[in-house]
Amino acid sequence: MYVRLPLNDNHMQLPQHDGLDIAKLSSVFRDTTNAYKFYWFLSILDSLRDNGESIKKKKDIALRMLANVWYPLDYFKLSFGSQDGFKKVAQFISLKITVDNRPNSPSLFEQIKQNFSERDLTELTQETKKLYRWVPFRFVRPFIEAETKGILDQNVNAAIVRICDELFESHPHRVMYRFVGDSIELNSIWVGYLQKHQGILRGFIFWHLVKFLQKNNPNVIGLSEKLQKPAERDLKAANRFWKGYLAENPDMICIYSGQIITAQNLSLDHFLPWSYMAHDQLWNIIPTTKNVNSSKNDRLPSLEVYFEAFSTLQYNAVQFYLKKENQQLPEDYLYLFRENVQGMSLETFQDVLRKQITPQWQTAQNLGFPHPFIYVEK
Repeated sequence: MYVRLPLNDNHMQLPQHDGLDIAKLSSVFRDTTNAYKFYWFLSILDSLRDNGESIKKKKDIALRMLANVWYPLDYFKLSFGSQDGFKKVAQFISLKITVDNRPNSPSLFEQIKQNFSERDLTELTQETKKLYRWVPFRFVRPFIEAETKGILDQNVNAAIVRICDELFESHPHRVMYRFVGDSIELNSIWVGYLQKHQGILRGFIFWHLVKFLQKNNPNVIGLSEKLQKPAERDLKAANRFWKGYLAENPDMICIYSGQIITAQNLSLDHFLPWSYMAHDQLWNIIPTTKNVNSSKNDRLPSLEVYFEAFSTLQYNAVQFYLKKENQQLPEDYLYLFRENVQGMSLETFQDVLRKQITPQWQTAQNLGFPHPFIYVEK
């Protein structure tokens, strides 16, 4: 059984529960002006997933918030708007540790706990206090909206603490948690619901978060792919494509360094960084050498220096496969160009690719991706 959200929420549904007021839960992200509540709720779910304890320290939840928000903010460089207080703290994490983003690496929450010094962890904890000054109270307020109506801002937190404590035992369906010192205590009936419906609730959070991010990142592609730790990349098609081309074109050189590319040193580079594009389409992937790829990392290449060589190599590879009457490998290009690429002139091919690459390059630059990358041999 499900509860239907209001019409302006596009009928997104949450599982119903006979003993809980799920309609109030569905309204927690109403009129959201910053990202704090999304990450507060997500971090409560994370903590319940890792252990089923009902008492959660607020500083622990806040640290999980930072670990979750680091990816969209610092790795993918999204904007959370002018009221964002996360960015400075996310950048602090990057200054202190090199985050391991491999798919099977420990969570960032665990990496922070393992690799931060005591001093750095203390400093980070002090910063996180600013994040949970208001959000634990604002998140639960929709559950007790009638009781807190008209209370002045300077008094509302104390009132929420008192009301939640009063209702926790007598009306457990009314409040998800109460405040116990520097912790929150989740109500047992809510713990069961949150644990049972983790997947749906995460989808509910991310759906609202994408809507929030679209307002602040109107030109950014792939927002839904930029909310969490990056998944394992699928480069099978790109590997087949470029290894096949290399096998019959052994004189292929790296567009950045001029080095000869061999089967042994071949590495695949996302011309516009994967951390911006968040896809593995062939038209953005170019062969290079392993050392050059490591040097480039997530920097934006100089279009003035490299676009001509990039687009020419792309063109030559596409025509190579089309002449072999192999329509399957260049499918990404056929989708991008939306017309017959076979026999297309180099100039037309470059013009279409330039119109795709240039505005994305500019948006990535505006978001803060380092630029321009020009390879210098060490």
